Amino acid sequence: MKRGYTLHRLARLGCLAALPVFGASGTVSAESLADALVDAYLTSPEIAAQRATIRVAGEAAAQARAGGRVNVTGQVDIELQTNASSDDAFTIPNSLNLTIVQPLYTGGQVENATTAAERRISGAESDLVDVERDILFNAASAFLDVRRDISLVRVARNNVKVLSNQLDAANERFEVGEVTRTDVEQARARLAAARSTLAANQGALENSRDAFRRAVGRDPGKLAPPPPVPDLPKSEDEAVAIALQNDPTLRAARIEREAAGFDVKAAIGSLLPQVDLRGEVNQSNTVFDEFDETRNASVGLRVTIPFYSGGANYAAVRQAQAAADNAAADILTQARDVKQAVGLAWANLRVARAQIRAGQLEVKAAQLAFEGVEEEAKVGARTTLDVLDAEQEVLDARAGLITSQRDEYVAAYQLLQAMGLLTVEHLGLDTGNAPTEADYYETVRNRYFGYDQSDDTVWSLDWRP
Repeated sequence: MKRGYTLHRLARLGCLAALPVFGASGTVSAESLADALVDAYLTSPEIAAQRATIRVAGEAAAQARAGGRVNVTGQVDIELQTNASSDDAFTIPNSLNLTIVQPLYTGGQVENATTAAERRISGAESDLVDVERDILFNAASAFLDVRRDISLVRVARNNVKVLSNQLDAANERFEVGEVTRTDVEQARARLAAARSTLAANQGALENSRDAFRRAVGRDPGKLAPPPPVPDLPKSEDEAVAIALQNDPTLRAARIEREAAGFDVKAAIGSLLPQVDLRGEVNQSNTVFDEFDETRNASVGLRVTIPFYSGGANYAAVRQAQAAADNAAADILTQARDVKQAVGLAWANLRVARAQIRAGQLEVKAAQLAFEGVEEEAKVGARTTLDVLDAEQEVLDARAGLITSQRDEYVAAYQLLQAMGLLTVEHLGLDTGNAPTEADYYETVRNRYFGYDQSDDTVWSLDWRP
C-alpha cells in the first residue's frame, strides 16, 4: 500500500465536518469530535508517563555511550596515627590521588550497548504512538457513546409522552364505554415500562458522561454531530497490509529484536580483552617531627584478559541470546495480534453497516405499520394492545438504528486504531505546542555535566494528583 493513499485519504479526517447522523444536529458553538480528541491528547497522564519513559531511554543511551569516554576520579586520604616508640608523637599522613582512564578497546561492549540503547529510544517512541492511539480511540468512543445515549434518552422521553397521552385517551374512552378496563391497564403497564426504559437510558447516559470525563479529562458539553465516517481501505487484506506496516506495537517488537541482537554482541564483548590508557598522579604528605612530601606520576596501558569468571560471562551471553529469541518470537505474536485486531474491526464494521441498512428499512416499515394499526383501531378492527405493540416496534427500531450508527463509527475508528493510523498526525488534529521527546536524546548525548532542575515536581514527595 502506497503511503500517498494513507495520507491523502485520512487527511480528510482533519476537517472533521459536522453532519447530522444519530441524534439532533449540533450548533456552531457545539463541541466537535476533534475538540474532544485534542483535549484527550493534551491532558492524558498516560501520554505524559510515556514521554517520561522516552526520556528514561534517552538517559540510558547516554549512560551506555559514557562507557567509552574518559573517566577521571580523585581520591583524598587523611589519617591520624600514633608512633609506638613515643608517647607524644603523632603521625598525620595524607595523600591525594588523581586517576584518568580512557578505554581504548572494550571488545565492542560500549558500541553495541550504545546502539541497543539508542534502538530502544525508537521503541519507546513507538510505544508512545501505541498509547496515543488508545487515548484517541477511548475519547472517540466516549464522545459517540454520549451522543448515542442522549439520542436514546430523547427517544425514550418522547415515548413516555406519547404513552401518557394514550393512557389519558384510554381512560376517556373507558368512561364512555368504548374500551374495557383491560385496555386501560395495558396502556398503564406499557407507560410504566417506558418510564423504566427512560430511567435505564438516563443511567447509561450518566455512565457515558463519566467515561467521557475519564477519557477527555473534563465534562462533555453540547456535542456536535460527528463527521462523516472516514475513508477506509476497500478490503480486509488492504487493511492488514497497512497495519503490518504501521502498527506501533509491531514496530516496537521489531526494534526490540534489533536491540536484543546488539545486547548479544555486547555480552560477547565481555569475553574479549579490555585495553585502557591510564594516567595517575599521586602526592603523599606525612607530618611527624618534620614535613615529608612525595610526588609521582605515571602513564601506561592496562590490558585486562578475562580468563575465568566462574561462568558468569558465558551465562550473560546465553541470557542475551535467549532474550533475542524471545524478542523474535514476540514479533510473530504481535503480527498475529495485528491481523486479529484488523479482522475484528473489519467484521464489526461490516455488521454495523448491514444493521444500519436493515434498521433504516425496519424504521420505515414499523412506522407505516403503526400508522395503519392506529387507523384500524379507530374503527374497532384493532385493540389497544395492537396499537401499543406497533408503537413499541417503532421505538425498538429507532433505538436499534441509533445504536447501529454509533457502532459503525466506533468500528471505523477501531479499524484505524488497528491499522496504526489513529494518531494526531494522521487525523490532522491541531494540538498547538504539544511537548515532544523526539529530540531529547540529542540534547543529552553529549552533556557531560549537570542535570535539569527545571521541573520541581521531580523532587516532590507528593505523588498524588
